[in-house]
Amino acid sequence: MSTRISVAAYRPRPGMERELLDMFEAEFASLRAGGHVTDRRVPICRTERGEYLAILEWSSDHAVDDAHRDPDVLRVWARKAEAAEYLGPRDLAGSDVPFVSYTKLRDV
Repeated sequence: MSTRISVAAYRPRPGMERELLDMFEAEFASLRAGGHVTDRRVPICRTERGEYLAILEWSSDHAVDDAHRDPDVLRVWARKAEAAEYLGPRDLAGSDVPFVSYTKLRDV
């Protein structure tokens, strides 16, 4: 059985940094409860400009689609969208060099 790795990048909206960090806990708890991601801990990293990066492992090839139909996950994602702008990984500070490094804040 194969799994998929995703790199998710966010820019917190002004004044929402703390809320966004707390939402990562709720998000990955919800994804785990629904069986969408593995039990592997998700590192949450921050760039020099204050953007956030999460690297997660989906539980199966169809888990991403399943999560997009899960009402509990969708509620968390809607709240997270109020706290952050979604970015492409190439928009993160430092992404223009090979072997970029970011500060890991925590594992969730």
